[in-house]
Amino acid sequence: MIDRRKFPRFFTKIKAHFPGDSQGYPVENVSWKGLFIKTDKPFSPEKRFIFFELELPEIGKIPVYGYIVHFGTPEEPGLGIEIVEIDKNLTPVWGLYIKALNFIQEAKEEYERITREFTKQE
Repeated sequence: MIDRRKFPRFFTKIKAHFPGDSQGYPVENVSWKGLFIKTDKPFSPEKRFIFFELELPEIGKIPVYGYIVHFGTPEEPGLGIEIVEIDKNLTPVWGLYIKALNFIQEAKEEYERITREFTKQE
């Protein structure tokens, strides 16, 4: 299967909140222009535009308008969403969060490289 994403994705542990629903849903991965929310909550296939808030740790909630591009699989139900707009002029905050996730990913990779080398030396 070919990955057609235009932007790198990062695995994360943030939550998505839908209006009128007190439950937060786990966001499995994010990129600059998309994300996947794990949920078995029913959504109408006809209603593709969606509003929700992303709760960013140590930052706060940012309002997002998106377009549902897929509904996951029976084994992993959820919503694949293309981000259309970040509301309230918070787009720079989202950009910095994605940049921070990139740095965290680089740190993880460097940690793994160093610990592998250290293990080989023992």
